[in-house]
Amino acid sequence: MKRNKYLIVLAGMIMQLSIGSIYAYSKWIEPLSVSLHWDAHDTKTGFSLAICFLGLTAAFMGKLAQKIGPTKAGLLATAFLTIGLLGSALAVKMGNIYLFYLTFGILQGIGLGFGYVVPVYTVVKWFPDKPGLASGIIIMSFALGSLLASFLIGPLITAMGLSGAFATLGIGYGICMLLSALYLANPKIASVNQNTQVDLTPKEILTDKRFIALWLLLFLNVCGGIAIISKAAILGQEVVGMSAAQATMFVAIIGLFNGLGRLFWSSISDKIGCWTTFMLFIGINVVCFALIPSFSTHSISFQILTYIIIAGYGAGFATMPSFVKSIYGADKYGQVLGYILTAWSAAAFAGPLLLGLSTEITIFYLFALLLIIALLVGIWLKGLMVKYL
Repeated sequence: MKRNKYLIVLAGMIMQLSIGSIYAYSKWIEPLSVSLHWDAHDTKTGFSLAICFLGLTAAFMGKLAQKIGPTKAGLLATAFLTIGLLGSALAVKMGNIYLFYLTFGILQGIGLGFGYVVPVYTVVKWFPDKPGLASGIIIMSFALGSLLASFLIGPLITAMGLSGAFATLGIGYGICMLLSALYLANPKIASVNQNTQVDLTPKEILTDKRFIALWLLLFLNVCGGIAIISKAAILGQEVVGMSAAQATMFVAIIGLFNGLGRLFWSSISDKIGCWTTFMLFIGINVVCFALIPSFSTHSISFQILTYIIIAGYGAGFATMPSFVKSIYGADKYGQVLGYILTAWSAAAFAGPLLLGLSTEITIFYLFALLLIIALLVGIWLKGLMVKYL
């Protein structure tokens, strides 16, 4: 069947919207705590596991995803995510947090990993002249998935209960992802190129200083943003005194800026280059993180600074694919990108853990410091890029 490249984009966006619901996780924390008396720290482990297995799947199954093709890999994403959410419904009904870790964290995380890499790898091949914009549009949809989910979770819990909400989302997202997977396909020219590409060995990738620098850039940029996302609703209520309804809107707008930041900065990267783009949004986020403690009692300022930070957080994911492609070439970028996404897995644990070190908002100075280190890493990477020319 002949494919339309713009419908390919739409199919990719639908899959990313579905898996992006993981970023609305903070909306589950209070209901789980109230209904099952699970500690907020314990429930965050489910989120961290999901993001961890997303990154691990992207790293170690990315090659398999490209080998079997977008449709089969998309069907794997659909199966794992649907089973994960339906299993989460069972875990909640049984009150078993370890089953929740297995289903919501590990099984859904594997589905997230396949569902994340398949649209990115596929759509970029259809738009070789604008890789930054193409990846930005797709990865933007992942972030916007949290915007959609943040409005769905509350009403579903009210109407169907906690277990019913998980099951309903599992079925709904499963149907959407199934339709997406059945349409996704590589362009014919990409299939030819894919057969002739020369793979790098894991050792060649992991020992390359450019890879190490790119990995650190993503890790350091993700830590602060994912810490905020993991506790967004709680931060809104506890730090600046938002009501439950205001916290819901706060989470939704975070999802919006996460998505818009990905599209905006990835588009910018096509014009000014990936390295300059990274240095810009990381530099801006250093300032924002450093200012947050001073504005923690002022709701509007706190929210604006948070939205800017999240836009820069999302920018790292949207810009990284074309950054890797510019350094390693089109035939190897998918393989290298998969390994780089393990930085996301590591940050999924490190970011929330660092945020939990202190109840004081001054902990945000630590995230500013991490981004200053990221700027130094960026300068090191610039030297490496010149050296390898």
